[in-house]
Amino acid sequence: MSVWTEVRPGFGEDAHPLVAFHRAGGEGVLAVFDGSGGAGAAPAWEAPDGDTRSGAWVGSRVARLAVESWFHRAVTRRDGDSPDALRDDLGDLLALAPSQHSKITGTMRRSLPTTLAGLRFWTASGEIRWQALWAGDSRAYVLSPRFGLQAVTRDHTEETDTLELLRSDPPMTNVISRDRPFHIETQRMTLHLPCVLLAATDGFFGYVHTPADFELLLLDTLSRAGDMAGWATELHRLVSDYSGDDASLSLVALGYADFEQLRHAFMPRGETLTAWLRRGGRPSVEGDAMRRWQDRTWAEYRGDYERLLRSTKEGSA
Repeated sequence: MSVWTEVRPGFGEDAHPLVAFHRAGGEGVLAVFDGSGGAGAAPAWEAPDGDTRSGAWVGSRVARLAVESWFHRAVTRRDGDSPDALRDDLGDLLALAPSQHSKITGTMRRSLPTTLAGLRFWTASGEIRWQALWAGDSRAYVLSPRFGLQAVTRDHTEETDTLELLRSDPPMTNVISRDRPFHIETQRMTLHLPCVLLAATDGFFGYVHTPADFELLLLDTLSRAGDMAGWATELHRLVSDYSGDDASLSLVALGYADFEQLRHAFMPRGETLTAWLRRGGRPSVEGDAMRRWQDRTWAEYRGDYERLLRSTKEGSA
């Protein structure tokens, strides 16, 4: 499933989330793309109705096209499926995109800047192999009934602590763009099925008080839904209420017989997480008490959240 929202209809700088699966090969890809509105705010394209779109708007959509084309070539021709090929495809398509005109100069300006966070995956013999691919501060995750939400990407920022990233929102040190060098970071892993994979832009996870809140949002909406479409609808409704940004999410649940089995598998985890957060005595207002509560809950939650980040990274392209 995928979820996509815009704060300003028609001008949202998140591209539509990508979810594609090649049944014959048992492999797929999911990804999200968040155009960097500050660095790419200058107009870059004029629509037929005369309205202009920003460089960030164009950049995220070009990146989506590049990832979809890269995956299609990989599964149909078995050619050029490496992260290096993806980086080259991104560079080639960005070079062909409309020019961005701006009088603003400086180190913060970028031409067609966007983040990318995605997972390419292969299923076989009760296992799933996946490769995380990312640039910037959008994130990819594994969600499991035992360990909950586990990040498999680390933001490209100087700050590495996930809670501090919620508090400070520092600038990115690596972002896809036409006019500056960038790299696609990667990590590979194999896990047993069943498994839930997802990717999200910061409109989903950047407006909560603690990383555990994002997991609770996923599980609470899952518990109330009757099917995948209902789950997506619930997520769309809630993120539109609390987020101050465009938000997008792509998700795939693999190895479950049906939606009811998926929902039932996560019920104990959702109940445990809800009870744990309630016991923590969450303050109702911002301030020192809230910071202490955030520090305490993050210290307890962090081990499982970061357990898959402890593995050795494959590298960058």
